[in-house]
Formats: sequence, structure tokens, C-alpha cells
Amino acid sequence: MEQSCDQAINRSTDWTGIYCRFLSFAIVDPIFHAERFGRLPIVFLQACLENLFETHKEQVNAQSISTAKLSGLVFSALSGKGKKPSLEDFLPYEIKKGSNDLQEETVAAMKWALKHEKMPPAIVGLIGAELG
Repeated sequence: MEQSCDQAINRSTDWTGIYCRFLSFAIVDPIFHAERFGRLPIVFLQACLENLFETHKEQVNAQSISTAKLSGLVFSALSGKGKKPSLEDFLPYEIKKGSNDLQEETVAAMKWALKHEKMPPAIVGLIGAELG
């Protein structure tokens, strides 16, 4: 009997850990306050945590782009010609497939701006390769 109780306790949900995860994201919505937290449906909490983690990964990747570009530049300089690393190789989290694509309207607007010389040459040099 004692073993089955211990096993049930070990399988139980770690509510303190889940609540601390929500606190680590600095959520200020009153629905997540300690008094109400235990009344929220588990499916809702799981969906919120997944969404928060995905948002966190996107933010960390965005904050790491300049470091990733510098790392790619150093890698290219040290590896010689022929090897060109991808930016994604140096980011902390994988990027979702398709999330890096530009929308057709954006490409059309950028091409129009390039054609009518509405952008500085430095910007044209940076985005020219992505527009094709």
C-alpha cells in the first residue's frame, strides 16, 4: 500500500513547477494569480505554456541574429571558399519551415522601392539577394 501511494505521488502533476514556469514569463494577467491558478483547466495551461515557449524561442532567436551573423562571418573567413553557412546554423533554436519566407506583397513592394530608388544603397545591398 505504501509503495502505491508513493507511486501515485510521483505521477502527480508538479503544480509548483508549472506555476513557476508561468512566473518566469512575467505574466501579469490576474487569471494566473496564485489564488485562481489551481482552478484553470489543465488543457488551457498546457496550451498557454506551449504558446509561451514558442514565443520565447522566437524572441531569443531574434535577439541572437547579430551574433549568428558574426559567427557565420567568422566561420566563412576561417573555412575558406566554398563553404557558406546558413544563419540558422548559429541560432539557439530551429526556425519553423516557411516562417522565413517573404509574402508576395512584401516582395512586390520592395521591388517597386528598388526600381524607383526609394531605398539607400546600403539597404539595397542587404536585401537584394533575398529578392532574387
